[in-house]
Amino acid sequence: MIENINDAVALVVPLVLGLMAFRYMNLLYRIYFFQLLAYIIVYILGWIVVKLLGGTSNQWLYNISMPVETGFLTWAAYLYFKEEKRKYLILIGFAAFMIIYIIDIIMKGILIIFNYGYIAESALLVMIYLLVLYSHFIKQSMNWQTSPEIWIGIGIVLYFGGVVPYFSLMHYLQSTHPTYSRELYEYIIEGLCTIRYLLLGFGFWLVRRNALAKISIVNE
Repeated sequence: MIENINDAVALVVPLVLGLMAFRYMNLLYRIYFFQLLAYIIVYILGWIVVKLLGGTSNQWLYNISMPVETGFLTWAAYLYFKEEKRKYLILIGFAAFMIIYIIDIIMKGILIIFNYGYIAESALLVMIYLLVLYSHFIKQSMNWQTSPEIWIGIGIVLYFGGVVPYFSLMHYLQSTHPTYSRELYEYIIEGLCTIRYLLLGFGFWLVRRNALAKISIVNE
C-alpha cells in the first residue's frame, strides 16, 4: 500500500506541475511531459495486469515501453544540441541501443525483462545527459539553479546511472536471492524513480516560474 502511495505521489506531482506549465513549454519540455504521460500509462496498465487481471508479471509492458522512453529522451537531447556532430552521435547511440534491444527480444522473448537492454539504455542516456549537463553548466554557470534542463538532467543521470549495477546482477539475484533482489528493486529502482520524476516536476515548476517572471517584467 505504502509503495503504491509513494509511486502515485512521484507521478501525480510532476503530472500536475506539468499541466500547470504546459502552455509555457517549448517542444523540448513537452517531449519530457509526453514521456511522463507514456510512463504513467504503462504504470497504470501494469497495475491493471497484476491487480485486476491476476497476471503474475507485468515486465513485458516495461520491455515494450523501453524504446518509447529512450526515444523520447534521446529526441529531447537531439533538439537540445545545435551541433550536427553531437546530433549524429545521439542517433548512432540510439541505433546501437535498438540493436541490443532486438537481440534481447530474440534471445529471451518478450516476457523476461531485458536487463541488457536496460543497461544499454542507461549507459546511452547517462552519457548523453552528462553531456547536456556539462554544456548547460558552461552556458548557464551563473543561474543554473533556475534552469529546468539542469534539474531534469540530474534526475535522469541519477536514475539511469544508479540502476546499472542492479540490472547487471538482476537475473543472478532473482535466481539465488529472490527476496534480497526484491528489496534492492524497491530501494534502488523505485527510490531513484521517485527522485527522477520529482526532479522532473521541479523542472516543470521552473518552466512556469521563469515564464511568469519574464511576463511580469514585460508588463512592468
